[in-house]
Amino acid sequence: MATIIGIDEAGYGPMLGPLIISAAAFDVPDGEPNLWMRMKKAVARTKRGAKKRLFVADSKIVYDSGKGFAEIERTILAFVRHAGNEPQSFQQLLHTLLETPLIPFDWWHDIALPCACDGEAIDAGVNLLNSHSAGVRFLALDAQAVQAGEFNTLLARHENKSVLVFQQNMILVERAMKRFDGDITFICDKHGGRHYYAALLANNFFCRPVHSIFESPESSTYEVRLPDRRLFFTFMEKADAAQLPPALASMACKYLRELFMKCFNNYWCGRVAGLEPTAGYRSDCHRFIDAIRPLFAVGDEHNTIRLC
Repeated sequence: MATIIGIDEAGYGPMLGPLIISAAAFDVPDGEPNLWMRMKKAVARTKRGAKKRLFVADSKIVYDSGKGFAEIERTILAFVRHAGNEPQSFQQLLHTLLETPLIPFDWWHDIALPCACDGEAIDAGVNLLNSHSAGVRFLALDAQAVQAGEFNTLLARHENKSVLVFQQNMILVERAMKRFDGDITFICDKHGGRHYYAALLANNFFCRPVHSIFESPESSTYEVRLPDRRLFFTFMEKADAAQLPPALASMACKYLRELFMKCFNNYWCGRVAGLEPTAGYRSDCHRFIDAIRPLFAVGDEHNTIRLC
């Protein structure tokens, strides 16, 4: 068996809401590396093929702006339940996925789950995974949620968003190293416009030699040899469209961020009459910020609005 972990992020660019990084871990039998093919009776990578199976793909493809995130919720909660956890609320889901509890700001309320799809559809998805995983063992979803205040502090320290994202990736890597034995392959989406990662990897592994297997603007692969194991890292453009593990991680990021923004909008729209919800991106957030800023207490600016 080989352990393969996909890592992706959501919320790289917005000014409101958290940055989310997620990791999806699998034990995969030797042989077919394409998990969409191996698990084809349980999952599908296209909407047409997902009528009875779980839709697993780049979250931008799965998310339906008209219908919301029901399809994403179905897939993520099915995998979470398949792994032995049954969160009944957003807070319980965060307790399952996050290692460090979040600072409980007023705008992070709880939400009963599922909130967008039918529970029976999730149960059907769990049954698919239980019956048709074809020797693949789903291990866990893990996540990091970087709230605005922490994001601003870290960005001031690193002076570069791609380095900030890399360091959050490394937190998930370290967590995986503690949880799983043996060699691990990490498949990560590229961080902003960064192409090469050898120096960053060396700094995070106590300056141990990092072997550059292949480097290009599209994809770079590295090996880190530790005393008792090897770690392989591939940073690739559109990893969530190329491999199932980062695609599932992409969906977990999107799902968590949508839940966070649902809480955030419920809180502030409830305090400002007529205020319409925001997704937090530059194209829409300034009118939202202008409306809520008069209500800020001391420290709210730093803890609410992200520097970019």
